[in-house]
Amino acid sequence: MIIIGTFTHSIELEHALTKLESIGIARERLLVVCMDKESNTYRSEQQSQASSLSTGVEIGLACATALSVIGTSLGFIWTWGPVIWGLIFAFIGFGLGFGINAIFLNKHATHNRHKAEVTVIVQCQAKQADEVQQVMWASRALTVGLTQASPE
Repeated sequence: MIIIGTFTHSIELEHALTKLESIGIARERLLVVCMDKESNTYRSEQQSQASSLSTGVEIGLACATALSVIGTSLGFIWTWGPVIWGLIFAFIGFGLGFGINAIFLNKHATHNRHKAEVTVIVQCQAKQADEVQQVMWASRALTVGLTQASPE
């Protein structure tokens, strides 16, 4: 039997691997593969920057619209009038939206970089299959699959 499980890279993965070894699965029967989230070969840095820039502009424009409505409303009370205050608040809103997006994008990118997925492939006998699956599910596997091994 071949059992395939996917995990996030965490202590639960390490626990699952040691538990599998303790139930009699030899290291030669385990294959652990770290999966890449994106390929540097096929996705250039310019595409990533363009995507984050367009998202920043979209969020900035949404904030500019919201604050310009507020500025226009307050402009009926204040001395320079609704048009000037609407424009001032629109520029402030765009700067806030774009800036906040840039801050959160940097934090999110560094946080997500370490959350790689790991695929574990286990070759075992049919009588061990249920126990291997239970170990994977108990160790917070994202997915677990089972297939028959081809006879050699």
